[in-house]
Amino acid sequence: MSEFVSERRAPVSWIALYSALLGATSIVPIFPYVGGGGYWPLSLPLAAIAPFILGLPAATLSAFIGGLIGWVLSPAAYPLGIIDVILTGTMPAITVGLTMNANKMKYYIILMILYVSQAIIINLVPYYIPGPAGGFDAAPQPLYFSLFLPTWLPWIIVLLTPIGFRTLPRLIREATGAKRFIAMYFTVLIGMFLWWMPWEYPYWYVYKYPVSLTIATVSVYLIWIPIFCVIITIIAIPIIEGLKRSGLPKVAGAIW
Repeated sequence: MSEFVSERRAPVSWIALYSALLGATSIVPIFPYVGGGGYWPLSLPLAAIAPFILGLPAATLSAFIGGLIGWVLSPAAYPLGIIDVILTGTMPAITVGLTMNANKMKYYIILMILYVSQAIIINLVPYYIPGPAGGFDAAPQPLYFSLFLPTWLPWIIVLLTPIGFRTLPRLIREATGAKRFIAMYFTVLIGMFLWWMPWEYPYWYVYKYPVSLTIATVSVYLIWIPIFCVIITIIAIPIIEGLKRSGLPKVAGAIW
């Protein structure tokens, strides 16, 4: 585990500025919701890298405030209102932050509980709970179950090994060059698949997605999320490197 020197908590001014940045970038669409209903805003990748910059607690607060601002400025980015402030605005910071801190037991336990619970829920809601009684199609099996396997099974396996709870958290803080890029990419990828699961199924429930549309949307996101995480990593690396060279006091829990 790496040592931090001259640490401080993220200053209130940094939290306020980052919240404003997230709120302002909510008006910039980067990807439409597959199936319609809204769009992913530019604030989404910036929320995902917030824990790298501010540490997990401050990043969570900043992302939530930024989500509230974004909801006011751009309701189309938060079509479910306050629910989307949490799901779209705040959860990326939480899930990536938990993954980058998997070497700390309290965060690791929360991370594993979330991953296992969401892997179960996404297979059940809404096509089994409430299922046909709630007006939803029956899910075709084994296609439906197998379609979700890439969203959780590989990453739970990784997190159960030292690669997930020791190597990745160390490399994103200590490695350089390609090793750091790869470690950061997989940290973001694991976190963003965890974010995606609870973000997705509320839309299936609220908008009464037919199961065929859900299968189509999942197929698209299985391709898009890994690509999106490359983009997030490309955004994050120069910011982190710039902060490392800035001479500013380190922020507790951040990786620079």
